[in-house]
Amino acid sequence: MGSLEGKAVIVTGAGSGIGRAAAVMLAAEGASIVAVGRDRAKLEETLAAVTGTGGAGHALVADVTSEADMDRMREETLAAFGKIDGLVASAGVGKGSSSRVFPVNTSILPLSEWDEVLRVNLTGVFLSNRAVLAEMMEKRSGTIINVSSYPAGLKGQPYAPAYSASKFGVAGLTESLAEEMKPFRVKVHAVFPGLTATPMTSSSALSGKFGVALEPEQVAELITYMMALPEDTVVGDPVMMPFKTRKRKGV
Repeated sequence: MGSLEGKAVIVTGAGSGIGRAAAVMLAAEGASIVAVGRDRAKLEETLAAVTGTGGAGHALVADVTSEADMDRMREETLAAFGKIDGLVASAGVGKGSSSRVFPVNTSILPLSEWDEVLRVNLTGVFLSNRAVLAEMMEKRSGTIINVSSYPAGLKGQPYAPAYSASKFGVAGLTESLAEEMKPFRVKVHAVFPGLTATPMTSSSALSGKFGVALEPEQVAELITYMMALPEDTVVGDPVMMPFKTRKRKGV
């Protein structure tokens, strides 16, 4: 596995969950981290954990759905570390800013919720990816890891049409971009983590149907492994789920 010493990596959605775990673990392996999110207080907690590993970090309050913010993300990363070697696009939402707990039938799903989920989960991935491409193409190296979902990114889930559509979209965007970037030696991956114990899933009434949850650190280990692979090695669409079973009653 290649070394992350001297690498500059951006992590979106770094305020909590998979994004925070990835930022901390990548820093522990030597990467300099730009932690991106919308909540400054949460980002400062992530930054403290990053620097606690002995790594270098920079917290950036930015919205992945804003083209201007993603351009600013690129410029601040270059100003802080002089280059961009990697991007982990993990910012995402389940049902947007809706306060409801239980899912609703698609026939009454508000358009505002559909738009918000697609904008964060898919347009946000596109904008964050696009922001780093020119730098990576120019130096003919770089790794992008986009976080999709399992099973929602591979099989449509009832009562989650916006989430499933967005995560399918992440997979399609990633595959398209991976082919486009091959001549520039820029690697673009998607990962498909199963149910993971994050603030987003803890608020969902659907989470129980998927059984045992992964810890964010388990997903971060896979992301870190992929980020550190040699430049001539890729990993194809890894699905990650816990190897656990529930005990049957009476056993």
